[in-house]
Amino acid sequence: MIKLYLVCISILFAAHPAIAAMTDGGGGNYSSSTNSSSSSSSSSSPSGSSSSDGVAASSSSNSSSSSNSYSNSDTGNYGSKKDKKKNVYDPFEPVYGLIRLEKFAEAHDLLKFIRVSTRSKQADKYNLLGFTARKNGDLKTAGEYYEKALEINPKHIQALEYQGELYLQLGEIDQAKRNLEKINKFCRFWICKEKKMLKNAIELALK
Repeated sequence: MIKLYLVCISILFAAHPAIAAMTDGGGGNYSSSTNSSSSSSSSSSPSGSSSSDGVAASSSSNSSSSSNSYSNSDTGNYGSKKDKKKNVYDPFEPVYGLIRLEKFAEAHDLLKFIRVSTRSKQADKYNLLGFTARKNGDLKTAGEYYEKALEINPKHIQALEYQGELYLQLGEIDQAKRNLEKINKFCRFWICKEKKMLKNAIELALK
């Protein structure tokens, strides 16, 4: 009996690792499958979110791009110009609203009361003062403001383009061409809509 008992004990001890391995194996596969499924679900979720954000960003970018475009034939289509990264409000936003309504005199007067803290913004302000003065028919004052904008920033593309349009209104086509040459120089490595605008305006004036 004792020998039989010892044999049974030996058999149980010998079989235990195999049973344990079989049990762990099944549990391991289930865990791996679960983790894999969870991982797949997790990875697909951010991807979907990213895609959605991408569409939103693209839509926002397109909207911003269209609202900020300029046209030499109307009010300039001035729109909101916010620094999205820093969320800084553009001090000229109320002016853009008046320009869109073609209230150039009111926009010009309002600009005089707007204070800016940087030279870059000061150049933008003078450019807007020139734009609104020109649209209001005060060509002499417009020219003076464009000169001030370009004194601060000789590479101010919008001021160069609008000054070029002013030259065309004054019949100074050669001066407008010089402005176009400057824009071509500054926009050599990228596309500037102002370059196309002034070029088209010059071609139209020559017809």
